[in-house]
Amino acid sequence: MQTEQQNPQGLHQRYRVEKLNGPTDPGAEYFVLRVDGGGSDPKHIAACRKALQVYANEIEPHLPELAKDLRDRYSI
Repeated sequence: MQTEQQNPQGLHQRYRVEKLNGPTDPGAEYFVLRVDGGGSDPKHIAACRKALQVYANEIEPHLPELAKDLRDRYSI
C-alpha cells in the first residue's frame, strides 16, 4: 500500500485499525469510511453514507440486527 506522500489524492495508507476483542489479521486490509456527517468534504461524507446504506442492505439477510443498528444510528 502506498503512503500519503506517494499517492496523496488516491488510495493510500491513512489509518491503523485495532480490534477491541482480539488481534487483527496481519494480512487483512481494512477500508475506513467516515459516516458521522462531519468533516470538510460533504460530497465525500455523502458517498461514505451511501456505501454504508448499501452495506446494510447487503448484510440484512445474514445480520439483520446489525443492519437495523446501522440504519438507526446513522439515519440511513
